[in-house]
Amino acid sequence: MRPALVPWPHTVTLDGATTTLLDPGRVTIEAEDTLRDARQWLQDRLTRLAGATTPAGDPPPLRIVLLIGQAPRDVPAAGGVAPQEVAQDERHTVTITPGEVTVTGACPQAVLRGAATLVQLAECSEGRLPTGRIADGPALAWRGLMLDVVRHPFTLEEIRRVIDLLTRYKLNVLHLHLTDTQGWRLQSRSRPKLNATSPGELITRGDLDALTAFAAARGVTIVPEIDLPGHSLAAVRAYPRLTLGGAAARLGYVDPSAPEAEAFLRQTVTEFARASTGRFVHVGGDEPFGMPHQAYARAVGATVAAAHRAGRQVVGWQETVRTGALGPDDIVQLWIGAETSIDADAKKAQLPPAAHPFVDQMVDLFALAPSDGPAAAAAGLPVLLSSSDVLYLDRPYAEPAADAEGEARRARLGFRDYPAKTLREMFDWTPRSLVSGLDVRIAGVEAAIWTETITGFDDLAFLLLPRLPAAAERAWTQQRTSWEDHRARLGPHARAWRATGWGAAFRPKDLSPTRMTTQADT
Repeated sequence: MRPALVPWPHTVTLDGATTTLLDPGRVTIEAEDTLRDARQWLQDRLTRLAGATTPAGDPPPLRIVLLIGQAPRDVPAAGGVAPQEVAQDERHTVTITPGEVTVTGACPQAVLRGAATLVQLAECSEGRLPTGRIADGPALAWRGLMLDVVRHPFTLEEIRRVIDLLTRYKLNVLHLHLTDTQGWRLQSRSRPKLNATSPGELITRGDLDALTAFAAARGVTIVPEIDLPGHSLAAVRAYPRLTLGGAAARLGYVDPSAPEAEAFLRQTVTEFARASTGRFVHVGGDEPFGMPHQAYARAVGATVAAAHRAGRQVVGWQETVRTGALGPDDIVQLWIGAETSIDADAKKAQLPPAAHPFVDQMVDLFALAPSDGPAAAAAGLPVLLSSSDVLYLDRPYAEPAADAEGEARRARLGFRDYPAKTLREMFDWTPRSLVSGLDVRIAGVEAAIWTETITGFDDLAFLLLPRLPAAAERAWTQQRTSWEDHRARLGPHARAWRATGWGAAFRPKDLSPTRMTTQADT
C-alpha cells in the first residue's frame, strides 16, 4: 500500500519491510540556525503526535537532521512564477535509515516541505517509518488559496489555522481578499472612514505584519487584495464623492471621473502595496458591472500604475486584461470557468425590476470571458489558474454526507449558481487542461473560497476539506495521479484534521472502496 502522502512526491523509494521506530516523544532534531523555523514547526507537530503513534516496547530515540544542501538532481525545477521577490528552490530529499532521518533542501523553504512529508509519514506510520528515500519538488512555483475574509470576517487565529493547513499540503500563497461591497477589512490610514465599514474586527497593519511573519515561518507568502474599481459599495458609502451616482445594483464601483476617485485609487492601492512584503499585490478588477469600458480601463490603469510606483507587480482578475494596463511582469488570474452561464430570466425572477438592468450587465460582461485567455497569451502575460469549474471550493457537494449534521451543512453551504460536483469531478483536471489550446505561460494554481454562505469556522472546514488537498496535488505533483490513488492516500488524513480543529470536514455517505474513506471511520 502506498504511503498516505498528499501531494504525491516526485520519487518515492521506500521499503515498508524495513522500518525505523518512531516515538514522537523521543525524537531529537538537529538543525542549523537558518532552519530554526522548520525545526520549530516540525517539533510542534511531533509533540502533538506524542502518545498517539507510540510503538510498543521501549523504542530507541530517533535522530532527525535538517540540512541545507543540493537540490535532488532527479527532480525537475518548478515552472511558473514565484510569489516572492527571490524565487525559492523547494526541491528536497527525505532519507530514512534505522535510527535517523535526514531532510535536505536547497533553502529553508525546501527543508520545510520535506518536514511536511515527514509529518505525514509519522501520522500514518503506527510508530514505524519505512526506510528509503523520497525526492520531491513542485511542478509550479505558485500554489495558493484565496480566502475571502470580508463576507465572513475570520479572526486572526482562524487565519493562522488556515496558514498551517496550507503548510501541511505544501501550498505557498495565501491570497487574502480584504475589501468588497460588504466592507473594508484592512486598516486604512489614508481613508479612515473605511475602517468603520469592516464587517468584523478590523485587521490593523500591525496584525497583517504579524500574520505575514507567521506565514513566512511556514513557507507561505501573503498576497493582499484590494478589490477595485468594482465591488466597492462600502467605499462609496463611506466616501460618496467616489461616484457620480453610477453605483451598480448591489455592488457599486469607483468612478474615475468623480472628484476624489483618482486620488482614492492611488492612495489606497499604495497602502496595500506597501502592506505586501512579497513581490505582488492583488488589485482586484473583477465584475465591474455597470461601468462603461472607458471608465473601467481608466480606473484599472490608475490602480496598476500606483502598485508599480510602490514597487510591486500586480495580480488582477481576468477582466483586467481587457484594459491593456498590465505590464509584462504582472499576472492575469483566470477565474471564469468554461461552464459558467447565467440564466437571465431566473436571475431577474429573484430580483426587483429595478435590478434587472444589472442582470443584463452581468450577461454582457461574462460573454467577454472566452477572449480573456487568448488576450493574455497574445500579450505574453502569465496566467494564474483559478477556474471556477474546479477551483472554486464554495461549490456545493454532489455526494450525500455521512450524517445528518453534514447533510444540513451540505444543504446550506456553497454558491447555488454553481452546480454541485463530486469529489472526483473536482479532482479530474490538470493545469494544462484548463488552458487547452492556448500557448500561454502558467504562473501557478490558486483555489478560491468565497464566504457568502459561511457562518463559522466549521463551515470553512466543510467546504475546504477534502477538496483543497486535491488542488494542492494538481499544483505540486509533476506526474498525473488518479482519483482512486489520491482518495486512498488522503483517507487517513481525516484523523489529523480532527486533531487540529478541522474535524467538520465533509465526509461522503458512501464509504465503500470507490469513495474516500478514513481508517478511523471504517
